[in-house]
Amino acid sequence: MHIPDAGARGCDGYEVPMENYLEALGQNEGARPEPELAAHLASCTECRATLEEMREVGALVRDTAVRVPESLWADPYFAVRAGARARESQRREGDFWPQLETFALRFMAAALSVAVMLGAMAAWGTQRSSARSFARLRPADMRALSPEVTPAPGNPDDVVVALWSSSAQRSGRQR
Repeated sequence: MHIPDAGARGCDGYEVPMENYLEALGQNEGARPEPELAAHLASCTECRATLEEMREVGALVRDTAVRVPESLWADPYFAVRAGARARESQRREGDFWPQLETFALRFMAAALSVAVMLGAMAAWGTQRSSARSFARLRPADMRALSPEVTPAPGNPDDVVVALWSSSAQRSGRQR
């Protein structure tokens, strides 16, 4: 138990009597503190507050504690096994985030590797196919491919004339 600012108020010698008194209160609600401790508690507000806080914590622990079955009372290794299991569960909870970080880093590294490979394959395939394609291509006459292709108009007036003439050809009218 920690008694606040024990050196300044002269509370050093009261830790053990307070612990004994708390233990007695846990067993018997009508327990009384030793006369010396009672006199100190009457004059020290910090020790009274600490004692009250410890009583509340003790009551909370007693009310929420899981009762040990009577069959385990005689087992000398029950406390050892329970403590080991509690430590193991705490250790497993602490291992979750490092494992998640490791998984995330591995996943990002794999995704980056795949992206680099796909980019390299695309660049290599485009480079090889374009070199072969350009070697096979030769200039073609646009009129041989499509006889109705005309060169692009050079000024805005030619655009209007081209649109009017193509419209007339579609409707069957001649210029």
